[in-house]
Amino acid sequence: MAGRNDTTVRHGPQALGGFAATVPVVAGAPESGRGTSMLVLVLVLATLLGACSTPRHRPYDPVQRERIQRLALLTPSLPDDYDVRIVVHPGQSLGLVGLLVAEGDMLIKSDEFNDRMRQQGHRDCSTSFSQHLQAGLTESGYKVVPRWVRRSPGSFGFLEHYPQSDGSVDAYLDLYSERVGYTATGLGTPYRPTVYLNVRLVRASDHRVLYQDRIAYNAFGDGDGAITLSAGRDYEFRGIDHLLTDPDRAFEGLQVAMRATGEALALQLR
Repeated sequence: MAGRNDTTVRHGPQALGGFAATVPVVAGAPESGRGTSMLVLVLVLATLLGACSTPRHRPYDPVQRERIQRLALLTPSLPDDYDVRIVVHPGQSLGLVGLLVAEGDMLIKSDEFNDRMRQQGHRDCSTSFSQHLQAGLTESGYKVVPRWVRRSPGSFGFLEHYPQSDGSVDAYLDLYSERVGYTATGLGTPYRPTVYLNVRLVRASDHRVLYQDRIAYNAFGDGDGAITLSAGRDYEFRGIDHLLTDPDRAFEGLQVAMRATGEALALQLR
C-alpha cells in the first residue's frame, strides 16, 4: 500500500505509453479505410489529450480534515468498457501507419476481452469499489453517505457543478476513472490489472476544492504525478489468450485493483 507520508511513489510527467505524437491528416487515404482510420485517429488524439489534462495535486490541509466529518460519495464516473493496452507496442515506432495499426490492435483486444467479460456477467467493478472505499473512509472516522448525481455519458472528468448544500454533509467526494482494465509493458510481457482514479474533495458550503489527486494502480510510464500502486503477480496473464480464457480470474484481479485504489484514497484522507 502506498501512503503520502511513508512509501508514496509519486511520478513526474512522462510521455503516455512511452510515446508522444502529433497526428497529421492522411492525404490520399483510401475511401474504404478512411472511416476506420479516422476513428482510430480520434481515439489516439483523445488518449493523448487525456494525458495532458491530468488533475493537479492539491494536498489535504490537516486543519480542514478536523472540520470535515460527513462526506457525500458522489456517483463515480467509470468507463463502460474495460481497456486492454500495450504500453510499448511495436507499431508505435513505425510512424503514423504503425500508430494506427497499434491502436487498432489494442481496440480488437479490448473488444474481445469485453465480449468475454459480458458472457460471464462481469460488467461492473464499481459496486465493489464503492463498498470498499466507503468502508475505508468509515474506518478513517468519516460518516459517508452515497449520493446519486447525473454525469454526461461517455465523459470522464470532475463535475462542473456541485449540489447546493442542505447542511447534511460537510464535503462532496468526486471521483472519475478513464481507465480500468489490463495493461502490458510490451509484447511478450504479462498483462496486469490497471486502474487510474482521479479524486477531488469539495467543501459543500462553498464548493472550494480541499483536496485533489490521482491514484494509479499499475501505472507503468503513465504516472504523471500520481500516487502509484504496484500490481502484484497474483493476477498477471502471459498473453491475450490467457486473459481471454480465464475471465473469472481476470475479473477478480480487477476487483483487487479497485479495492487497493479505494484503500489508498481512504489512507490519504486520514
